Amino acid sequence: RFLSMVNPRALTAAAGVAAALVFVSLSLMGTRSPPSMLLRAPRVGVRSSFRPMAVSSGVRSMACEAQNAARRSFMLGGVGTVGTLIAIQGDVRAEAPFSGVVPVDLLTPGQKDQQRIALYNLMKEKIGEKVSSPASLITQLVLLDAVDRNTDEKTGGLNGGVQYQLDTFGADASLKKTAEEIKAAQSEINTIWKSEDKLSFADVMVFAGYLKTKQAFNKALSDRATTNGGGATIASGFGNPFPIPALGRQEADKSQVSSPSVKANIPDLVSALKSMGFGARDIAALGVCFPGSSDLPAVEAELSATDPKIAGFIKAAQQSRKTVTQNSYQVNVADAYNKLVTFKQGKLNPLAYYYPAPKFDISKVKL
Repeated sequence: RFLSMVNPRALTAAAGVAAALVFVSLSLMGTRSPPSMLLRAPRVGVRSSFRPMAVSSGVRSMACEAQNAARRSFMLGGVGTVGTLIAIQGDVRAEAPFSGVVPVDLLTPGQKDQQRIALYNLMKEKIGEKVSSPASLITQLVLLDAVDRNTDEKTGGLNGGVQYQLDTFGADASLKKTAEEIKAAQSEINTIWKSEDKLSFADVMVFAGYLKTKQAFNKALSDRATTNGGGATIASGFGNPFPIPALGRQEADKSQVSSPSVKANIPDLVSALKSMGFGARDIAALGVCFPGSSDLPAVEAELSATDPKIAGFIKAAQQSRKTVTQNSYQVNVADAYNKLVTFKQGKLNPLAYYYPAPKFDISKVKL
C-alpha cells in the first residue's frame, strides 16, 4: 500500500541518482562496470511510463577519467558518503578533505594537460604581441645563457642570467632590445596566469625561441607552394616535429650573476659547446643560434672553417634546405635546440606553473 502511494517518477529519479553515485564510486575504486549499465524504473505495483535510460555520456566520460586517475594515484574511501581522498605516494598517505579544489600535487594528468595547453596558448599570444625580434636574436640569447656556466662551481647555465650580462658578453644593441621584449611578455603572462609560481625569464625566452623558430620553419615550407592554399597544405602535411621545451626553470638572482666565461663570437661559442659535450652535428644545427645568424650562410661558412666535421654536417644541412620538406635539417635543429635548453637542467620544477583546480562535484551532475 505504501509503495502504491509513492510517485513513480520521483522514486525512479532517486534510483537513477543512487545508481550513478554507485557507478562513479566503483569506477574511482577501479571496479569494472558493465558498459551497457541501465537505470531502470523499479517495480512498485503501478504502471509507469518511464523507460530504461542509459547512463549519460557526460557521466560516463567523467567516470572513465576518474577511473584512470584512480588507477594512477588515488583511491576513494567510502561509497555511500563519498568519503575522503587518499593520495598514494610510495609508502606515504596524505589525506585531504573535500575543500572544493584539488591541490597542485594531486592534479590528475588530464587536469595538468588542460592547464599546460592553456599556458602554452597564453605564452604564444603574449610573445606574439610583445616580441617582434626574429628567431635568430632570441635563440642567440638562449645560446649565450646556456654556454655561460662554471663547471667547477656548478653555477650559471640556462637560468636567464644573460639579461644582466649583455654588456660584458659584448652583445650588440639588438640583443638588449630582444631581452626587453621578452621581459615585457613575461610581465604580461604573469599578470594573467593564476599559478602561485611566476614564469621565469629563462622559460619565456626558451619558449619564445622555440615558437619563433617553429614559425620560421613552417613559413619556409609554406613558401615552397606554387598555388593558393598550397603553403598551408605543405606546412600541415609535411611539417617536421619540434617538441615544446620543458618549463620549470628558476629565476636568476641578479646579485649572483657573474661575468660571462665566454664572448659572443663564433670561435668562443664553438669551443664552449664542445666542452659541454656537443658534437659536430649539434653545433652545425645550432648555427641558427650563433651571432649573425640572420645571414645563416655566412655564419655556416665561419663555422665550417673551425672544424671539418662541422663543415660536413653543414653541407648536408644546406642540401636539406633545398628540398620541399627540409626534413633532416629541421629535425636536427629541433633536436639540438632541445638538447641545449635541457643540458644539465637538474633544477626544473615539474609542478611549476600549475594551480589548484576545481574538484568534481557529483551534486551538479545532470542525468
